[in-house]
Amino acid sequence: MIRRLFALVLAVAAGLAACKSERRPPPRPAATATVAPLAPVAPAVTTAEPEKPEWSYSSVGKRDPFRSFLSDLQASGPALVTRCNAPLGRFELEQLKLVAVITGLADPVAMLEAPNGVGYSVRRGACLGKNGGVVAAVRSGEVVVSEWAIRADGTRDRTQTVLKLPKEATLNLEEQP
Repeated sequence: MIRRLFALVLAVAAGLAACKSERRPPPRPAATATVAPLAPVAPAVTTAEPEKPEWSYSSVGKRDPFRSFLSDLQASGPALVTRCNAPLGRFELEQLKLVAVITGLADPVAMLEAPNGVGYSVRRGACLGKNGGVVAAVRSGEVVVSEWAIRADGTRDRTQTVLKLPKEATLNLEEQP
């Protein structure tokens, strides 16, 4: 009985060993006939698009879209300073009132009244207004002020504002008899 049991275990072990061995495909028979080569074929034209590289974004050398362009203009240098340090530089041009004009001199003089009631005399070339305006001309009954305005695209434009005397303050000596 031990011999039969031993033979059975040996047979099962041999069967398992046979199952674990690799199965190889049967070898192909060698070709005995020679095949004539075909005529050369032109390469097929493919219309497939070439492989595109993967896209990536780099912010190197680009402006920060969340920072104001005006801060870039102010940082570029003192040439773009448009403020006036004179006492009349604290007010907008619309707040200033032309009170008197004296012409007939080599350098005409005008008197402007600030909103706080203080009067100032100005001549051609005087600085006034919050945008750094300069008095371009003092004429009979008016003062011409030129300012630099900065547009949204960063370019600068020259604008001219005319401050006129009120009708009742105008004194024209030529009309009197």
